[in-house]
Amino acid sequence: MTHTHHDTSRTGRPPLAVWLCAPTVHQPPPPGGGLVPVPRRLARRLVVEYTRPGGVVADLTGTSLVAEQAAAAGRFYEVDPPTSPHQPAHGESEVAWADLTALTVSAEVEEDQHARERRLRARVMFAATITRPGGIIAVITSIGHTTQGEVVDPAPGLVRAASCAGLVYLQHVIAITAPICQAGLGTTIPVRGEGFDPDEEEVGAGLPTSVADAAASITSPAHLNVSVFRRPKKGHTATADAPGEVGA
Repeated sequence: MTHTHHDTSRTGRPPLAVWLCAPTVHQPPPPGGGLVPVPRRLARRLVVEYTRPGGVVADLTGTSLVAEQAAAAGRFYEVDPPTSPHQPAHGESEVAWADLTALTVSAEVEEDQHARERRLRARVMFAATITRPGGIIAVITSIGHTTQGEVVDPAPGLVRAASCAGLVYLQHVIAITAPICQAGLGTTIPVRGEGFDPDEEEVGAGLPTSVADAAASITSPAHLNVSVFRRPKKGHTATADAPGEVGA
């Protein structure tokens, strides 16, 4: 496993990494609405970085893509854990089994902040419950926007939830999900060229350049955030105890 540790004693922030995870082939969207898409390259990177052959991966993303990559990399996996946030099991020996737990958190723009954070705390606590001491919890989040254009970012609430669960913030990953070309990040939004006649009734002919640039930043996010936490080993507190780690 390749981890780069930095001195965080001054900044109080976890090490930052950038992973190129744009799909190399067409990847269908995940089933159901509201799920965060997980590129296969990102799923494989999580498995390879944070587990060893023979390890156990819990896939709570709702897509089974992390489980798919775990199987391909020689790991054991569980897609539907035997417990849920609403039916917690009792006794650490019965539930703490995953070396890596991967889950996604979408930006629920229609949900009020208190309800959103309660749900988030329940999900993170459940992930911590099924992850063995010393194991890794990787949470994939995306940013959403309300109809008024306000940004909804679940990351701050996630860090608070991780702190309540006693987790250590190990690393933050920026997963680039758009192809990178000479002109920068690729875009699929068509743009109207010069000489376009606004009186012509064309459907799907593209957007004015200024509108397309603004829309690309809202409707076509170029990255996902991955917050990587570690469950402290038995006898250890939630305070960071190694270089490159910070308390969540």
